Amino acid sequence: MSSVLPFVMCALFGALVAVLYLNDRQEQLAARLLDGRRVAIPCRISPVGSDRWVRGSFVIASVGWSWERHPSHAGGPGLPSDARIVRVRKPEGRERKRLHHRALVVECASGEGEFRLALVPGQVEHVVMVLAPAG
Repeated sequence: MSSVLPFVMCALFGALVAVLYLNDRQEQLAARLLDGRRVAIPCRISPVGSDRWVRGSFVIASVGWSWERHPSHAGGPGLPSDARIVRVRKPEGRERKRLHHRALVVECASGEGEFRLALVPGQVEHVVMVLAPAG
């Protein structure tokens, strides 16, 4: 019994450190957004009907937003400037095998066609605020 207590205490301490670290990162991201500084949110993009997800960053700046591909993915889909959100959902079917287990899929539409963004839950809100239609 006495050998279990240190293990439990270390596990609780590790969980506390992880929660504090993640909370601090979320606060820093929100502060940068409020200050109007450039924020790069890592995510993946895929055209609807494709199994290929391309890494990149959804960049929010004071002048607007843009998409930056990861240097290792020079080719691939881009993010249209007239993108709008259709719905947010959990990964389905084959997406579950290709995406992070906590990721959410943001389905979007534009004049160029439909596409999907995969984001981690703590960062979906920021992308939704930018892409959601006003009003």
